[in-house]
Order: sequence, then structure tokens, then C-alpha cells
Amino acid sequence: MGIEPLSPPDCGNGLRKADGSVIALRTLISPNRPWIHLLYLGMFFFGWLYLPPTRLEAALGLVSMAGFIGLYVFVMRRMDWTVYPAALITSLLGLLLVPQTLGGGVYFVFAAAMLGRLDWTLRLWAAMALLAVTGISAIWIYAPTPLFALALAGLGAMAAGGSMIAARHEREADQAEETRSRAAREGAEAERQRIARDLHDLLGQTLSTVTLKAEIAERLLGQDADRALTELRAIQTISRQALADMREAVIGLRGRKLGEAMSEGVQRLADTGVSARLDGAADAAQLSDEVSTALAMVVREAVTNIIRHADAGDAALVFSKQGDVVCLAIQDDGCGDADPSGGGLSGLRARLEALGGALDVAPGSDGRGTVLTATLPTKTQGFGAQQ
Repeated sequence: MGIEPLSPPDCGNGLRKADGSVIALRTLISPNRPWIHLLYLGMFFFGWLYLPPTRLEAALGLVSMAGFIGLYVFVMRRMDWTVYPAALITSLLGLLLVPQTLGGGVYFVFAAAMLGRLDWTLRLWAAMALLAVTGISAIWIYAPTPLFALALAGLGAMAAGGSMIAARHEREADQAEETRSRAAREGAEAERQRIARDLHDLLGQTLSTVTLKAEIAERLLGQDADRALTELRAIQTISRQALADMREAVIGLRGRKLGEAMSEGVQRLADTGVSARLDGAADAAQLSDEVSTALAMVVREAVTNIIRHADAGDAALVFSKQGDVVCLAIQDDGCGDADPSGGGLSGLRARLEALGGALDVAPGSDGRGTVLTATLPTKTQGFGAQQ
């Protein structure tokens, strides 16, 4: 399983949000975005249709509108304390322009839309109440009929409600993005740990065998050239297999069969002078890939530990099935004292426990050597289906 790198954002097709990320153009012009509400500024000019402004009034109105648009674009990308001063400035614009044209009342509507983006705390309720009293009073004084004030109150409520819904969607989208990012980070860490475990499990035994065979070949060079050549060719074969194992570990496509791993383990033990007995390998052919791979890793780790640390003369690899549970036992007659908390064994234990299994490390029945026992359930892994 790979991670696909995140494609870099296209800075030419959107605007940057406050956190530095980019809003896609399609998202930017969506009706769900607050920018579309700027179209309501057209209401400002309705009053001029009935009472044309002077040049000074027109200039003041257009300059204030340009400044407001910049303020609106800034604040509608935020959901923090800066919304309060922005709403205050917008309300002051409304108070300044309503005496000239009733269209200036639209700024009170925009102030309500700004405040609607915040969480509804006591402070926000107070700000909304102050805005409502100020806006309705201003319109009531200058409008020819109270209906204008009622219309303004209705538009303000709609604007605040729409902004509240839009802000909630933005928060949910941010939370979903954070969840995806966290899952990606956790997945990357899990993948890193998996690769580390697999490289240890797959290559530990191989490298130990290569080292041992290289030492044997070195001793035989001056005594038996044919045997030395055989050992060198064996190193070539083992190295090629190690390279294949490493590639498979990195891309996560191991799918190792337990029977094959047991046979290879017995052969590698024999190559290092350990007489090994194999039992039940044929029965392992019915295992699912997941269970088979997990137990194959156990074989590799156990054989590696025997070669490296056990100083054993005999070993046994036994596979059995009891009902819906499979059991793999690997025993040696070496020096014992295996560390169950070691990096390789702890990684195997975590792998088996994730599948509902267990790993046990104990001394041999006669007090010599070590017995490593791995158990796994098979019901949910497809064992019975393949019978």
C-alpha cells in the first residue's frame, strides 16, 4: 500500500485562505461562498434612482463601497475577533450613508452577515442586538414608511442565518480536512513501521546466513576450491532472494506461503549446521494469504534468532490446526534466554495481535532451548472457505 504525494495547489486558480492554503476557483464562485453576497450591493443604488446624488455624494458612496469590498473579502475568510471591528466599521458606513440614500442600509445587512460567522456566545448576541437597534433606528428615521425598517430587519436576519450555515459548513470542512490529514500522517507512520518490521523479519536471517557462508568460503579457499565455489554460489542465490524480499517488503506485496517459509527455514538451518525437523508444512497450504504471511514472518524471525543466538544443534518446526485456530511451534535445544521484548519478537507479537492471535516465548520442556509458539484464528481469514 503506497501514499500518494499530495499534489501542490494551483495558485493560479484561486485565492489563499488565512492559513495559507488555496481556495479553488470553483469553490470560490460557488453560491455557498460568501463572496456571492456582494451582489446585494446593487441595493445601494436603488435610492439614487429616485434621488440622484451630487458628485460629492456619488464619490463618497463609491469610495466607501470599494473600501467595504476589501474589508468584506478580508473578514469573510476569518472566524475570529477581527469580525467584531469589521462589523463595527461596516455599521458606521451604514450610519454615514443612510442620511444620503436609504440604499446605505445594505451595510447593516452585511454587518449582520459578518457577525453570523461567529459562534453564538453572549457577546455575539449583544453585538447582534446593538446592530439591530442601530440599523432599524437609522432606517426608521429616514425612511418614508416603517416597512423599510422591517424589510431591513428581515434581510439582516436572513444574512446572519445564511452566514451561520456557511460558517458551520466551513468548520465541518476544516475538521474533515484535519481528519484526513491526521489519517494520512498516521497511515504514513504505520507504513514506516511496517516496512521497518518487514525488513527486519525478512532480511535478518538472510544476512546472517550470507555472513556465515562468506566465512566458510573464506576458510575453504585454500583447502577445497570446489566447496568454496559452492558456498559463493549459494551466497549469490541468497542475495538475489534477499533483494526480492526487500522489494516485496517495501511495496507490501509479500504474500509469502507458510509451507515455503518453513522449508526454506529448515534448509537455512541445515546450511548453518543445525539439524531441523519439519512437520505439518503440507497442511499450511490451506491458509489465507494474510495468516500465511504473518506465520511466515514468525518462521523467518525464529530461524534468524536460532542462527544468531541459540548455538543450537537441533530444531523443530511444527504446524498444526485445532478447530478454528492454527498453531506454529518452533523449538531449539540451544542456550535459551530469548528476549520476548526484543525488536523482532515485539514486532511479530503486534502483527499477530492485530489479527487476533498471540505469540508466546518460553523455555523448552526439558529446560533447554526455547519454544516459540504462534497462534492465529482462521475463521475470519478464509481458512474454512478454502477447505
